[in-house]
Amino acid sequence: MKTFLSATQTLFTSMLLILGLSVTLFAGEAEEFPFIGLNLSYNTITFNDINQSIPSDDKTSFGLHLGKQTQEWRTVFAVSGNSDYQSVALEVDKILIDQLFGRPEIRPYLGATVGYLHYEDISLEGDNGYYFGGNFGFLLYATDKVDVDLSYHYYQVSGLEPLDVMRGFGLSIHYFY
Repeated sequence: MKTFLSATQTLFTSMLLILGLSVTLFAGEAEEFPFIGLNLSYNTITFNDINQSIPSDDKTSFGLHLGKQTQEWRTVFAVSGNSDYQSVALEVDKILIDQLFGRPEIRPYLGATVGYLHYEDISLEGDNGYYFGGNFGFLLYATDKVDVDLSYHYYQVSGLEPLDVMRGFGLSIHYFY
């Protein structure tokens, strides 16, 4: 079992590196805007239970974001968690229509996320797993240096049976330096 877990972690780390490098290629020669931020998320965690004896669980988590953004793409490295779980993830977002609402201060995006999850619960078969999924949201620019990110995410979880899905809403504040 430890060999499988080690192989899974190696595969996951490789996927993160490849994803990070490919985003760098997407950006090309575009001007980059690095940022750091804080995140508050509300997650509903559902379990794949045939008898449905395990109810879904609602969790609030706090996190730290570090990323870079261009006019079209955004990459975010996120560390988040609470007393029950900790997560490390890489999120890649495509900013869809820069001036959808006629104002450059509101920018919708669609993205993909891959992450590692450590969850401590005696009903789970393991403590460590990974997740992948999608997210969408709106970037709202408060000032030239600060944005607010309102988002929804849906992640499929593997390696932590019977934990199946994490979905919820996020609020982030980013500072561009």
